[in-house]
Amino acid sequence: MYVDDKGVVLRTVRYDDKSFIAHLFTASHGHVAFMVNASRSKRSGMSARLFQPLSFLSFQWDAKPNTTLHRMKEARLLLTLQDIPYDPIKRSVAMLLAEFLAHSLCNEADNPDLYDYIEHSVQWFDAAPDGYANFHLVFLLKLARFLGFAPNGEEYDDGSLFDLARGRFTSTGVPSDELLCSADAFLLYRLNNVTYATMESVSMSRYDRARIIRYLARYYALHIPAFPAIRSLDVLQDVMG
Repeated sequence: MYVDDKGVVLRTVRYDDKSFIAHLFTASHGHVAFMVNASRSKRSGMSARLFQPLSFLSFQWDAKPNTTLHRMKEARLLLTLQDIPYDPIKRSVAMLLAEFLAHSLCNEADNPDLYDYIEHSVQWFDAAPDGYANFHLVFLLKLARFLGFAPNGEEYDDGSLFDLARGRFTSTGVPSDELLCSADAFLLYRLNNVTYATMESVSMSRYDRARIIRYLARYYALHIPAFPAIRSLDVLQDVMG
């Protein structure tokens, strides 16, 4: 059965000299892996240039049940990003988020609200002229809500610590790699309760952001089985200086 669909590219894996496997999070079926016989020509309906991480595509595909690798018909860009591909900081943030998404959604079933959240968020980030320094942190905390392990802000009190393994604020314990000190727990609490429009109100230094993003990578690893180290973290830190 052929389905008209849209999806965001999470990652690609080379298969041979003429084809690759593209992992997409689709609006209708969640995570789907496609075998793509791609051309390097810009004029081709299946150009490899289309399948960059965080590219949004519209396409038709054969949704055969009990099939591991699917085939898609001619794909085209659904969104033309104006800033992310050319701005080094935004491009590095996009690489980071694509890596988080690829490891977080590899077993995710259909969830149209989650797809809409990702599409809306990337559009917002692409269009934002400024005020987006906290975007990746807020994006990942909101993503955790869809995945079922968001921090419970109702448990927060002044001076609380945050237990990464339990996903809870707590008043007891000694700060460690998995128990955030009260200052970092407060930043996490604030970030968990803002929108993209208001996140600039959370005042943070680049050192704060570098620390919190590494805590979030650990948080995801503790709550998603086989979640690996995020390789693009160091790239982002280098770019953001």
